[in-house]
Amino acid sequence: MAQLSRSTKAETRTLFPLRGDFRVVELGRADAQRFSDHLRVLEELVSANQDMYPNIQRWFAAKVIPGLRSRHRVAYVAYEGEKPVASAILKVGDRSKFCHLRVHEDFQDLDIGQLFFIHMTLEIRHRAEEVHFTLPESLWCKKGEFFKSFGFSSAMRASRQYRHGDTELMCSAPLSAVWSASLEKLPRLITKFTVGGYSLGSQLLMSIKPKYAEKLFSGTKLVEIRRRFARRWVGCRVAFYASKPLSALVGEATINSVTCGRPDDIWADFGWRIGCSFDEFETYTTRSSQVCAIELSNVLPYRSPLPLAQMVHLSRRDLKPPQSFRELNLERNGGWAIPVSVASLLHVRLGFGDQRIAHAACLQQPLFQLKTV
Repeated sequence: MAQLSRSTKAETRTLFPLRGDFRVVELGRADAQRFSDHLRVLEELVSANQDMYPNIQRWFAAKVIPGLRSRHRVAYVAYEGEKPVASAILKVGDRSKFCHLRVHEDFQDLDIGQLFFIHMTLEIRHRAEEVHFTLPESLWCKKGEFFKSFGFSSAMRASRQYRHGDTELMCSAPLSAVWSASLEKLPRLITKFTVGGYSLGSQLLMSIKPKYAEKLFSGTKLVEIRRRFARRWVGCRVAFYASKPLSALVGEATINSVTCGRPDDIWADFGWRIGCSFDEFETYTTRSSQVCAIELSNVLPYRSPLPLAQMVHLSRRDLKPPQSFRELNLERNGGWAIPVSVASLLHVRLGFGDQRIAHAACLQQPLFQLKTV
C-alpha cells in the first residue's frame, strides 16, 4: 500500500482562554413577566445613566418593561464572566428605534457596536421601513463617521431634549440603506468570532448532495472526498451547500485533516467513514490517480436550511453554487461571502439565549466588545 500524505490541524493559540466567558443574553416577554435576574441587571445598567438622563428610570419602567411584555421591544445584556459589560434596547415597528446601546469603558472601541447594529438591523429586517435613534450632539461630533458608515448620513435636532447641557440630535435612515451597509460590513467583522460553536466567518463553501449532507449532520459520515483539495485549509471552517433539490445552506464543520493518496488506499483507510458505497466511491474517483479525504469535526447543522432564493433576496446578489467548493474571499467573490455570513448570524443569533462566545484564534484584537453609541 502506498504511503498516504496527511496534514492535520495544528494547535493554535487564542487571545482569550476558551472559557466561554463572554456571552450575550436576549431579553423578552418572559423576562419582563417574571422580572428575571437578567432584567434586573439591564435595569441597573440603564439606571447608571441617570445623571445624564434624569428620567431614564421612569422611561425604563413605563416603556421598556411593557414593551418587552408586548414584544414591541427586545433587549440584550452582555457579560464578561459574571460581570455585565454592555446593554442594548431595540424598539420594533415600521419606524424601529435603537433606543439604547451602551458599553463599559473597558470594552469600548473594539467594534462590538458595529456587530450589534448589524444584529438589530437583522432583527427588524421584515418589520421596519425606517430606523432611527437619538444621541447627544457631542457623540455625533465624536462618532459621526461610525453612524454614517451605516447609512445615517446626517443628524438633525430632536423634538425632545433627554439630557441637560448637550443638544439632542436624531438620526434616521431607510432600513434598506442600513441593511445594505450592514451587508458590506458583515463578512469582515464576523471572521473574528465563533459563537456557540458556530463560526461567524467560514473560509470555504462546499457543495454536497442532500443525502450526504443528511449523513454528515447525523454523524454517519465523517469524511468528505474531493478529487483536488489544498492542505492549507486544515483548521478552517467550511459551510455546506446542499445541492438540488434542496438548494440551501445547511450547516458547517471544521476541516480536521486532509489526506491525499491513491483512491484504493483512501478507501482502505477511510471507506467506513465516507458515508457511501464502494460503487459510489469508485464512480466518483474514476480516472483519478489521487484523491483527498477531508476529515471533519465539530459538525453543526443550521437550525433550518437557508434556501438559495432567500440568500439571493437577503444579499441582493446573483449567486451560483460551486460545483465542488469555493473560497469565501470577500475581494474576489464577495457574493457568497455575504450570504454565508448572514446564514451564520441568523442561526447563531450572536450567542443570544446564553450561548457562549469564544474568540477566533490568532487575532490582533478581540472584536465582540461594544462601542458606546
